Amino acid sequence: MTSFWDRIKSKEKTAPVDNVGALRASLSKLDIRGEHHRFLVNRMGSSGSTWLVKLLNSHPDVFCYHEGVLAQIYPLKSYTSEHVVNFIRWLAWDDMHGAYKAIGDVGSSWLGHIQEVPRNLFTTGMLLRHPARMLNTRLKVFEKDKSFTEIDPSTLRQAEERWGIRARDEMDQVFLQDLFHIVAQIRAIDTVDVVIHLERMNDVEYCCNILQQLTGIHHEPSVVDLFIHNPVNRRTNTPSVQAVLQQFSSDQRAWYKVMLDDLPRCGYALDSDELLDPASRPRSADGVRRSALPKEFRGYELQVLKQAVVERDCEIGRLRGEVKELRGIWAAVQNSAGWRLLESLRRVRRRVLPTGTRRATWYHSMISAFRRPTGTTEQFIRDTRISKKLWAVAITIGVLIVGFLAWFIPVLISMANGEPELKAIPD
Repeated sequence: MTSFWDRIKSKEKTAPVDNVGALRASLSKLDIRGEHHRFLVNRMGSSGSTWLVKLLNSHPDVFCYHEGVLAQIYPLKSYTSEHVVNFIRWLAWDDMHGAYKAIGDVGSSWLGHIQEVPRNLFTTGMLLRHPARMLNTRLKVFEKDKSFTEIDPSTLRQAEERWGIRARDEMDQVFLQDLFHIVAQIRAIDTVDVVIHLERMNDVEYCCNILQQLTGIHHEPSVVDLFIHNPVNRRTNTPSVQAVLQQFSSDQRAWYKVMLDDLPRCGYALDSDELLDPASRPRSADGVRRSALPKEFRGYELQVLKQAVVERDCEIGRLRGEVKELRGIWAAVQNSAGWRLLESLRRVRRRVLPTGTRRATWYHSMISAFRRPTGTTEQFIRDTRISKKLWAVAITIGVLIVGFLAWFIPVLISMANGEPELKAIPD
């Protein structure tokens, strides 16, 4: 069933703007607020934009509208270029209180806006799907619901003037109009920063690289993989491009081949599912073609390394917190009554049992039987899951027992040697 948003019509969506200079002027004076990244993506209908927006919004620092202009013009049933310009102005102005590092939209901007928006303020993208599959989906939907497709006579007239094609049947007119818009996209492919091939987005590395280019933010590969295996809003399930072409009429197949003779330059074979290297794309400053599938995902790898550094910093911060907590516990132990008593008993022991005397030797030989190796004690504590409070009580009792023995054993030794009984040392 067609959604309400599909029923809203855009006027002259891919037709040339009457006054390119006026459009450029209106988009060159944007009121910019915030330092977050901004992006705009142009797309045709039935190209996977719903899934792409859902994927972009999976990151907590990214907010992406899906045809956000529709919310701006409600309850109107159609919108114009000026509505799109106002939406872009609003997108530049609204910083969302600094809650996001990247804010953008998929589906609102037409080709004219994508080409004229300031490149230093917005990253621009184009979402592509194989034209045969897009046309097939549009025709299948149009058979059931014709409310959201408005046939533009000017588009049909331009198609007739350029290719000598005249469509008389309503289905053929819809087919020809969408085909004309696809041709306009292909010719504008060199004017955007990021070209997104929907068919390539099933590769996690390619998908992460595209999201990084578009938003400037690294997306977790495991999350991306989850979205890859959970597509949304699928309307057709034709197994291959060849099968799709067989469903077109003979006239439609002929128009398809004539008008899309330049299709391989954007990475698609005309009559198969083969994905081509879009070799005709211009090179960027570092010599890498802008839409070519990267052999080495340098941006993605850099983000992985940055993420590893962030995780290590978090681990260091966690360890520092644990050290601070342990120091606090140690300070609390030193200030406790049991520790002060133990220190007093140690001072008594040092006075009564000077190091190197026979009494000290007998004392150490007697208490050595009660001692465990340090490693054994630590292993015993690790293997025994007892609460911290219980261990604290046990240690306190042990300290008191040791203190009592440190006081009582020297008294016994003194009595055995015939020395006078020691008097208790006052606190």
